Amino acid sequence: MLRVEGRNIIDKAGQKVRLTGISIGGWLMIEGYMLGGRNIAEHTFRQMAPGFVEEFQKRFVTEKDAEIIKKLGFNCIRLPFNYRLLEEPGGFEFLKKAVLWFTARKVYVILDMHAVPGAQNEDWHSDSDGKALFFEDETYRKHYLMLWKRLSDAFKDNEYIAGYDVINEPVTDKIDLLKQAYKDVIDVIRKNDDRHIIFLEGNMWAQQVDFIPEILSENVAISIHFYEPTKFVFNQVSNLTYPGRIGDVQWNKARIAKYLKKYTKYGVPIYVGEFGIASRCPHCKKEYDWVRDILQIFKQNRFHWTYWTYKSVGGMKYPDGLFQLFDQSDIIGLGSEHPGMDNIPLKLKEDPQKVYDIFATEHFALNRKLMNIIKNYLC
Repeated sequence: MLRVEGRNIIDKAGQKVRLTGISIGGWLMIEGYMLGGRNIAEHTFRQMAPGFVEEFQKRFVTEKDAEIIKKLGFNCIRLPFNYRLLEEPGGFEFLKKAVLWFTARKVYVILDMHAVPGAQNEDWHSDSDGKALFFEDETYRKHYLMLWKRLSDAFKDNEYIAGYDVINEPVTDKIDLLKQAYKDVIDVIRKNDDRHIIFLEGNMWAQQVDFIPEILSENVAISIHFYEPTKFVFNQVSNLTYPGRIGDVQWNKARIAKYLKKYTKYGVPIYVGEFGIASRCPHCKKEYDWVRDILQIFKQNRFHWTYWTYKSVGGMKYPDGLFQLFDQSDIIGLGSEHPGMDNIPLKLKEDPQKVYDIFATEHFALNRKLMNIIKNYLC
């Protein structure tokens, strides 16, 4: 079982392990942009398209994908999930089956509760209706702790669970409540005789971590996310390039290295749970120079990382997938009348099987330019 030793992660043989992996975003926690549409809360989309999510989850990632990820050389995945999955009929068993696909191949798994009860931020990716009620009502926080006890019961003896990413991207001005939630979840997991690494994300979308050292304890590490400069990385302004002047800042490798250096002072492993970029290719603006620079800096600083993300619709805003879908049909492609998730409920009425099948991995193309860079930094 992996453990923290200073700034390193160590395996049971005492050997250093550097986690270099990929996130399986948009699968067990639906995100609209990955399906080529607007970003709406998962529970809202479920109401728009009853039954779709369950069929989608059966196809978007399968055991074959675990084999693909293993062969590509990744030694770790980050597995985001909506807390609601744990309470749906068959949902918890599905999560356990998915974990086994990877751990049976000796690929480490980081379990990421991407949406917690009540929502930890106001955005769609916490399945929120626009409020972060996790910090408003203690009932949600008690519910959250109960779920982590249940997860710990299921996974505490699995040596290829690398650890638990206990809250994704909290955003709150109630830092004391966030600290207490972290203390409480650590306590619940440790009292369950579970020694897995616990990854604590910073506030403000996993960026502000100065409060975390106050609550660090044995086998606890810090997790950050990195998407700077955002206007370029998210393809918010199409004519930007890298290196280059973005806003009032000259962004280059030296600037990024200086930005990330501040995270090396805490004396524990730093895990970059998310980083990635919206590829504009064939109209590229040196996106891959950014990826190469980031990975070199991570290696120099001994950061662990999981790239965001494994699969998505291609050619869009926000970071897209290592595998990309360029759909030419009328489901989510150029021929569709409505974008992405808004079109899916309409097409389900016409030919549901066609809608479900488009999301199988064989319809996605590997971004070879991106993979050719990433493979040079895998451990």
